[in-house]
Amino acid sequence: MSEGARQQQKKQTRERILDAAAGLMADGRGLDSLGLREVAREAGLAATSLYNHFPDMDALGLALIDRACFRLRSSMAEGRRSMIEVGAARAVRELVARFVRFQQDYENEFRLLVQQRMGHRPAYRRRIHGELQLMVNELAEDVREAVAARDRPPVPAQREAEAAIAVMFGLGIAMLDVSPARRRELAENAGDQVEIIALGGRRWAAGERL
Repeated sequence: MSEGARQQQKKQTRERILDAAAGLMADGRGLDSLGLREVAREAGLAATSLYNHFPDMDALGLALIDRACFRLRSSMAEGRRSMIEVGAARAVRELVARFVRFQQDYENEFRLLVQQRMGHRPAYRRRIHGELQLMVNELAEDVREAVAARDRPPVPAQREAEAAIAVMFGLGIAMLDVSPARRRELAENAGDQVEIIALGGRRWAAGERL
C-alpha cells in the first residue's frame, strides 16, 4: 500500500471513530460518559486499533470538539464575501440563516459545544473559546470591509461581532427541542437583534450615548 493510500485509510478510520462517538451521544449522553473501549466497539474496531488514533478520551474529546468547531466556522464562512455585495440588511439575515443551518444539520455537535463550553475540562473550554474568538475576529473583519466598501465612517466592528456571535449562540441553545414554527420565530428575532446591534454600532460610533 502506498503512503498516500495509508494516510487516506488512517483518515477514514479516524472519522469512523469520531462518528461512532458522536452516535453514542446522539441520545443525549455526555462526552464524559463515554469510554474508549465502548467507542471502539461502536466503531467495529479493536481497542488497540483505536489507541493508535486516540491515546485517551481527552484526545478523542478534543478531536470531536475540533470537528464541531471546524464545521461551525466553515458554515459561518460560507459566502462571507457577499457581505460587501448584498448590503447590510440582507447580510445580517444571511449570517443568521447560516448559523441556523449549522445548528439544524449538526445539532448533536452543537449540543457538544454547549455542554463543554461550560464543562469542567479546561482544555475543552479553551479550545471552544478560541474557536469562537476566531469567528468573532473574522466577522469583525468582514464588517470593517463592508463598511469601508461603502465609504461609511468606521464602526465598533469588534464589539458588534462579539455581540452578534453571542446572540447567535444563544439562538442555537433556544432552538434546541422546540417546534419548527418556534425555530423560525426565534431565527427571525435573532435577525432583528443583530440588525439592532449593527444600527446601534453606527450611532455609537457617531458619538451618541445613552
